Amino acid sequence: MSLSTYLNTKLQEIQDRHEELARLLAEESVIADRDRFRTFSQEYAELDPVVVQYSKYLSFERELEDANSLVKEPDPELRKLAQETATELT
Repeated sequence: MSLSTYLNTKLQEIQDRHEELARLLAEESVIADRDRFRTFSQEYAELDPVVVQYSKYLSFERELEDANSLVKEPDPELRKLAQETATELT
């Protein structure tokens, strides 16, 4: 497994756990249990900055992929715009 694949897998696991914690924090049984609520809230808060940055990274990757796919367009103006966008993103 490459480092990139490993990191993406780990970041996806963190994002999944973050989403799970959000669901748990909305459950009445967790809200009623102060200790569990506090524990889950702390973990959620610790993961949040990582998830925010990972989401930005995924958005950036999609934009770059879209721009690179438009570079192959036959329309010269669209191709030029896509090349400029891809260059700005890299």
